[in-house]
Amino acid sequence: MSETRAARADSHIHLFQHGFSAAEDPGAELATYLSLRERYGIDEALVVGYEGHPQFAGNNEYILALAMTHSWIHPTLFLDPQRPPTPSEIESDRARGAVGYSLYLGADPELTAAIPRETWDALSHTRSILSVNASPEAVSGAEPRFRDADGACVLLSHLGLPGDLAQASAAEVQQRIAPISRLADAPNVSVKLSGLYATDPAFPHTAGTHVARELIAAFGPRRTLWGSDYAPGLSALSEPELFALPDPIRDDLTEDELESVLGGALRAVLAGAHT
Repeated sequence: MSETRAARADSHIHLFQHGFSAAEDPGAELATYLSLRERYGIDEALVVGYEGHPQFAGNNEYILALAMTHSWIHPTLFLDPQRPPTPSEIESDRARGAVGYSLYLGADPELTAAIPRETWDALSHTRSILSVNASPEAVSGAEPRFRDADGACVLLSHLGLPGDLAQASAAEVQQRIAPISRLADAPNVSVKLSGLYATDPAFPHTAGTHVARELIAAFGPRRTLWGSDYAPGLSALSEPELFALPDPIRDDLTEDELESVLGGALRAVLAGAHT
């Protein structure tokens, strides 16, 4: 099918002062994304904050500062489940320009239990975006909390991180993604069409494409958000591969559906967070 001419919106990028390698000149990573943003027609981006390693300490403040001078940047701040923000801190973060938080759960199905109910309630009340990096095991454990926080918008990154499925059977794929698909009936939960290389390393990510098509069928194109995974993804793929949407996915979609996946769905999420 023909390429859509609508501008894209990128649901998953990272920006670090010294780059993902922690060895770049200050601002070099941003400058590179600015050129890619122009090349691929990206008008909005959800920036996923990360402070889970000492070399990335201070990333929350960095992306908040960037958002003050770049209106296309929408920061989600790193949320440590062991030190969750209080309701007043959530209100303050939102007032400073954060649209929500990034939550890294790994494969731990119990980690969300460390976050108190009052924090979940505040996330829901403030209509915060939650960008979630979690395996199916962790998603399964967090499911009741995601459903209860129905005012928040939960975005499951990288197809729900089902792992490398390049050699998996169709039945194994279905079993692996079941905790993700199960949340398709929760209207506050969406899935990011990002990080396909983590499910099948070789472009065009045949197994990842299969999972993506299954999840688009479950969640619908209005709750499926394309994301590049800049800049970590550049350690696995070339730039054109990282910003491509594999043809089998495109071929499943009408022009309107494609525009939604590539941008409209994220814009709707951002509009809800700013209400």
